[in-house]
Amino acid sequence: MRNVSKTRFDPRSKLAVILFASFTMMVSISWIDEFVFVTFLLLLFLVSGFWKKGLMFYGVFVLLTLADSFLFRQGNHLLIVLLDFFSVGYRRLLPTIMAAAFAISGTKNSEWMAALQKMHVPNVLLVPLAVLFRFFPTLVQDFKSIRQAMRFRGISLSAGSILLHPLQSAEYFLIPLLMSAEKTATELSATALVRGLASETPHTTVHELKLRWWDGLVFLALGGFIVKRMWLG
Repeated sequence: MRNVSKTRFDPRSKLAVILFASFTMMVSISWIDEFVFVTFLLLLFLVSGFWKKGLMFYGVFVLLTLADSFLFRQGNHLLIVLLDFFSVGYRRLLPTIMAAAFAISGTKNSEWMAALQKMHVPNVLLVPLAVLFRFFPTLVQDFKSIRQAMRFRGISLSAGSILLHPLQSAEYFLIPLLMSAEKTATELSATALVRGLASETPHTTVHELKLRWWDGLVFLALGGFIVKRMWLG
């Protein structure tokens, strides 16, 4: 069944969500703050009509939290510590992945470019950002291709295999994905330059973007998170 978007958020509010998610990954935050932000992202998925994606990510967050809680009580064995490290690492990375998935859901690349031009982003930044917004859908396709190739070779890629065999998962999945991502980024950069995005000529767009009250609520919620982080800790 195809997802139907109920509320269309402006790309600028989605960009703010991505930036804030990246900020939470770089600083130390409590589990309560993680939980609140992931729940906030789930609500964004739900009101946008992409509830299946939202529930899937939320379920992964709950599983990683339970895994961390279970492994933490199992002592200081090297394998236990390593598994706990990976569970916490994947959980900290999850909000950024959720924000990126929310941003690309229901938003065309041309809408992203129109939003950036409306924000008067200089061309020197417009080109790498254009590459970034085209990068995530391509990365998803690479993920599916690598997973299919692993299945052909009888290698399972599930949540259980990642937790039980993190090093093998990194060797057979993460490393090929990173190499493919590097190649994709280079090709997209060349494509952006060829299409003239680096020129000084202003570009027209057919998209009329306008911030609405629900976009204002997103900015207000993110501002509340920042205020809590700065003044309340």
